[in-house]
Parts: sequence; C-alpha cells; structure tokens
Amino acid sequence: MKKPQIGHNSSLHKHMFSFSCSLISCTRQIVSELLLLFFIHTLQMETSSSSLSLHNPSNDKCRICLQSGHGFHFGVFSCRACAAFFRRCHLSSILNQRKCRSFHGVCGPNRHGRWFCKTCRLARCMDLGMTTENIQYDRDSFTSLDQFQKATDKIPHSVESSLGIHPLVAFIYSSESKTNFPFIDTTRLVQRAIINIRTPNMIKRTRRMSNLQQLAVGLEEFQSTQKENVFEKSLISRNDHRGDYETGMCAVATWLSCSDKIRNYPDELKIRLLQSIWFIWGRLERVAMTARMRSQNLCGKNQFVVSKNSLIHFDSMKSDNSHLTNHTFEEMRFFFTPKELYYDELIWDIMEVQPDDVELTFIMSMICFHVAATHFGGETQEEMERLQDVLADDLHEHYTKNYKTKYSLRLKQLMRIKENFLKLRNIRLEKYSIGGLFNLFNMNFSNPEFFWVPPQKYV
Repeated sequence: MKKPQIGHNSSLHKHMFSFSCSLISCTRQIVSELLLLFFIHTLQMETSSSSLSLHNPSNDKCRICLQSGHGFHFGVFSCRACAAFFRRCHLSSILNQRKCRSFHGVCGPNRHGRWFCKTCRLARCMDLGMTTENIQYDRDSFTSLDQFQKATDKIPHSVESSLGIHPLVAFIYSSESKTNFPFIDTTRLVQRAIINIRTPNMIKRTRRMSNLQQLAVGLEEFQSTQKENVFEKSLISRNDHRGDYETGMCAVATWLSCSDKIRNYPDELKIRLLQSIWFIWGRLERVAMTARMRSQNLCGKNQFVVSKNSLIHFDSMKSDNSHLTNHTFEEMRFFFTPKELYYDELIWDIMEVQPDDVELTFIMSMICFHVAATHFGGETQEEMERLQDVLADDLHEHYTKNYKTKYSLRLKQLMRIKENFLKLRNIRLEKYSIGGLFNLFNMNFSNPEFFWVPPQKYV
C-alpha cells in the first residue's frame, strides 16, 4: 500500500493559500480605491453644488436698480423691470434730447429701486454693457392711438353702457323731473371710497417713517402710474368727468389711510376728511404732476395733464358739462376759465420752487387739512390743527436729517404756494356763488355732502 504524498499536497495547499491571500489583498485594494474615488467624487459634487448655491445669479441683485435680480438680460444681470425699461427706451428719440433731472448726470435709484431720471438710468444700462443685439423687434404688436380707438369702437356696447349707467357713478334722467338735469347717483362711489379709507394701506417700509413720510410714499405710489407719452384731448366728455370723480375720491381715501395717525381717527372724522378734501386733493395732485411734466418738457406751457394718459390745451379745450348745467361750455366761460379752473398760476409757482416729494406732500396736506378745519370747525378744526402741527414737526425732522438746518426761506416759499392756492380758490368760489344764486348748477346728487355748489358756506 502506497503512502500519501504529503509533500506534494502540502505544497499545493500552500500555493492555493498564497493565491487566495493575494486575491483577497487585491480585492481589498480595488474596493478601497473604488471607495476613495467615490468619496472624492461625492466631495467634488458637494463642493460644486455649494459653490453654485453661493454664486447663484438668482441670489444676486440687479446691477441697475440694486433690487432682487431675475437673470441675464441683454448681457447684464438685472431684474425684469430694468430689462423692460432698456428694451422700451433704447430706441426713444426723446431720451436723446433730455437732460439729467439733477443736471450733473450721476442720478441713482432710491431705496425702493425706483429711478426718477430716465436719462441716467439708460446711461447706467449702457455703461454696464447692455446691448441691443438680441432684441426681438417683431415680437410685440404696436398700434397707433387712432387704430386702437377704431378697434375699441367696434366692441359691442353692454346694457349698462347703452343706458349710460356706470358701476360707480350713474346719470339718471327722469321724465318727472322739473329740470333737464340728471340725478347723479354716486352711492356706489362713496361706498367704495369709505371702504378704502377704513382699510389700512400698509405701505412698504424699510425703516421707521413719520406720518409725513408715509403720506409722501402714498402720493408717490399713486403718481407712479403716470404715463409720459400722453395724448391731447380736445373735449372732456361726461365720462371723463365721471372718471375724475372716481379716481379722485378713491385715491384720496387710499392716500389718507397711509398715515398711522389718520388710521387711528374715528370713522366719522375720516369720512368728514374725505367729504371735504377729495376734490381739492385730486386737483392739487394733477397740478403737481403738470408742473413736473412741464419741467421735463413732456407737455407745453399751455397744457394741463388731466389724467395719467391724457392732457388738454387751455386755448382749444372744450368740456361737456350737460350733467352740471343747461348752458354750453362757451356760455359758462366766465365760471370755467381753463387757467383758473386748473390753477395755471400755481403750476408756475411749483415749477419755480421745485419741492421734493416730502415738501410737496406737506404743501398738499396743509392746504387740504386747512380747508377741512375751516369747513367743519369745532372738534374737527382742533384735530386738524394738531395734525398740521405733527406734519410741521415731521418736516423739521426731514430738513435736519438732510442737512438743511436753515430752512426758513424754503418754508416761506412753500407757504407762499399755499396762500396763492387759497387766493385763487377764493376767486373761483366768488364766481360760483354768483352762479349758485341764479341756480345755474345742478345740485341733484345722491350724496350732496360730498358735492357742493356755492353759495353754501365752504371756505
């Protein structure tokens, strides 16, 4: 019987064991290398994603207005508003003729990112590298005003428009009426305005603001919708008058609700304010806008900006006053002299003084609250005087913060504007008193406390 070959088997086992060990070692090395590569790849991905999040353009600010940006437009990281501005204005021939509003060519945006100098805003766009190479000129459809008017005329009239009834103001004629005057129903308009004045207007604030600054921001927000390219109206229609009623009453209600102090007034006092100042505030706001646009050569010296998209010429304008009087506009020229009606003299005063937004708000507030105090008297007058004192203190703070410690001359110029307005207004009131004695005006309103005609006491 043969003995097993122990030497040969042991040698074979040794070779197999060494091969297994080397295989295991190699496998471990490969796995460790794979794990190392996976770790490095993961680390690179995390680093890349973190760097992208840190440098994400969406977290950056617009290089034009310094507000939140949207993306790269025309080669520069900007917001949608600045991109749209550049697209609109780069072809405008008017901009090439304009000069900087401050006359030194270094204007910038305010704290809200709003530019008040289009020339400097466009120059900044160009300086930062905005280019017009990628503008799609055939994307929008531009039509002239005449074409737009023709297209509008083709729209079928609704039942309300056919009957002359407006959602907020309605002119209602009755066969039982002893006069040809319509009954002017302003119930819905007054209700809307009262809702506005009772609803706080929470303006955007970046810091603590005085009551005067709050009202200034409210005025600025309302005027921000004004268009620069306006068309001239030859006739102010009855619908235009109706639109003025709606815009003026609702706008002043919203404006009053911007002030913390006025928001704390009882509803009765708020409504009294609304009754007494809505028309005056609306006229003053248009006077101020006309002064601004004349200074920018956007309208002529004999033109008046009656709305955000239209103006009139004093020498050629006509007005449909059939809802107010039985006489034509020409016959009522004594009462409706355009330059008196739209305070042309006051426009030139404002252009000379050039008040800023806070100063302009102060002038308008002092005039309106003075009229309200004089009209109602009593507790209303006392409260209006206290409110005027608060606004005067706010103006003093505004001057001291802007390094204008000696502002007595400036304040005198502002108060001269107020006195001139009251003087011009009294001239008109005297004329209206004469017309009221002869019943020339329609007083058939659903809310007569909001609409008045002399000889009522209203100073």
